[in-house]
Amino acid sequence: MGTTLKQRLRRGFSLVEVVVAIALLLAIFLSVNGYFRTALDVSDTTTRHIQSTYLAEEGIEAIRSLRDDGWTTNIIPLSTTTTYYLYWTGSQWTPTTTPQTVEKLYTRSFVIRDIFRDANYDIASAGTFDRDTKRFVFSVAWPTTSGGVATETAETIIGNLFLN
Repeated sequence: MGTTLKQRLRRGFSLVEVVVAIALLLAIFLSVNGYFRTALDVSDTTTRHIQSTYLAEEGIEAIRSLRDDGWTTNIIPLSTTTTYYLYWTGSQWTPTTTPQTVEKLYTRSFVIRDIFRDANYDIASAGTFDRDTKRFVFSVAWPTTSGGVATETAETIIGNLFLN
């Protein structure tokens, strides 16, 4: 005679079950996809921070190299009111006022601050100017995926170790 009501309900439940199963699998897939996307974003951000820290450290080493080659010729002429960038000539580092991009992503810059000494020859905010010691503040900046700019900074005090 035809299909009974019970058979029609069974076919209907089968279709509903298939739709629910597909929706459940889609939800699981989207959740896993979102998790891995977030993990990749965190990994990328961590990599950028590590690379920028190394670039700031390299900048400090470059300044030490300039100091070693001649405090009077390489460090003393630099102004405390100017932002500098490091340029590698192929054989040595050179401070420049022209922005330099590293790895087509990072911009590394530095500023110099004078050091003053108090009566005990300790570093102080005011006092006697110390010509043979300078504070260097390095900044490494890069664009973020959200359209902003992230920055890492490193700071050190370097003295005229070789009195040159």
